[in-house]
Amino acid sequence: IVPGSLVLVGGEPGIGKSTLLLQVSAMMTAMHNKVVYVSGEETERQVKLRAERLGIGGNDLFLLAETDLDTILDQVEALSPGMVVVDSVQAVSISDMEASPGSIGQVRECTSRLMQWTKSSGVPVFVTGHVTKEGAIAGPKTLEHIVDVVLYLEGEQFSAHRLLRCVKNRFGSTNEIGVFEMKEQGLAEVA
Repeated sequence: IVPGSLVLVGGEPGIGKSTLLLQVSAMMTAMHNKVVYVSGEETERQVKLRAERLGIGGNDLFLLAETDLDTILDQVEALSPGMVVVDSVQAVSISDMEASPGSIGQVRECTSRLMQWTKSSGVPVFVTGHVTKEGAIAGPKTLEHIVDVVLYLEGEQFSAHRLLRCVKNRFGSTNEIGVFEMKEQGLAEVA
């Protein structure tokens, strides 16, 4: 995880993006980093239930159920975390914009502001984005051009296996994939 990087994790709804990023968040807290996990789509209770199922907890993982980007950034700055997760970029919005959350304008502007914040703070930020049936990130395809890294989590509907592939990486190779199996305890690496 590169300091000051903005990473987009795309995939179909229900594929495991939130589970994966909650597991990554737990790994970061195990290395004594504070993590702020912003949930714009699920309630605190829903995220807590997932975390308990995955065996994740601790004092360094902070949950914020919020959709207003200015409020999110104020709270994040107050906590000074080592990593931030925004789940999902389509759920957050900027209150002084007339466009509705999830619209092309909102998603583009929110992503741009997150990019500015991560570059000035040096804190890596992960955002999730839903992929449509056509295979595009819901909202603007331009998100891929704004962020530093684009990862896609893919899998078949009736299979427990998932592929994590990198299609853009300003900091390294895109020639590797991750293979995971979805289990009751979350995503497990398949060697």
